[in-house]
Amino acid sequence: MPGRFIALEGTDGVGKTSLACHLADISYETAIARLEGPAAPRPTSAGTGALVFVPRRQISATSTYAATLMEHLSTMLWHSGDAPDLSDSFWVSLQAAWFTAHTETVVLPLLDAGFDIIVDGWVYKFFAKLLLQGFSEPDLAVIFHRVRMPDAVVLLRADAGALYDRRRNFRPAELGMHARYGGLDELGRETFVDYQSKAAANLHAFATREGWHTADLDPDEPIPDTARRLAPIVTPLRTPPPPHAATATPRNGEASR
Repeated sequence: MPGRFIALEGTDGVGKTSLACHLADISYETAIARLEGPAAPRPTSAGTGALVFVPRRQISATSTYAATLMEHLSTMLWHSGDAPDLSDSFWVSLQAAWFTAHTETVVLPLLDAGFDIIVDGWVYKFFAKLLLQGFSEPDLAVIFHRVRMPDAVVLLRADAGALYDRRRNFRPAELGMHARYGGLDELGRETFVDYQSKAAANLHAFATREGWHTADLDPDEPIPDTARRLAPIVTPLRTPPPPHAATATPRNGEASR
């Protein structure tokens, strides 16, 4: 039986990566080792009982060819610096390529093997933000139509100002560089709060429409304590709903560099 795909969603700085890591049973590397070990179980039973943390930036370990290409995409998307020289149309195409490769060679092999997976953000990265950058939902649905959407989503909500004060060292893209707030020297706490609050409103609209689970977070609460509070929400999501039950999978998504 295929595994379940669960996403933690929320704005930049809310703690998706740390929380997904704490909630998971095993890492992506451990799951791959189980698939490829000398006494590897049958694919349909390899992942029984394990929840795998799969970072949204994870490069494929199941395809050498895909991994080589994803290395280049990773460099362009996250390690090339920040400048407004190229339009959002360029970056959204790279995002679509990344998440398509991730779907085909990272997510699906584990789901097909029976692993449940949890990712640190998905819809937020290619729907909620891009709606603030001039793209429409119908356009984004076409651009990302081959990207696997989560089976269940937990939306993490927290005050944007408190998130900024907790971390402060956000990238220009997280401060609103692509949302026309002005030059790079004009980006800061004010633009972060406005940009992230508007993106959070988009996520809340998705949550209401699609029946996502939501959880309000205290940015000052230790990650392990928050993870313990979230566990009773995440665990039931690993059980498929009865036939014909309402789905928590978004119809559309959002993208941003």
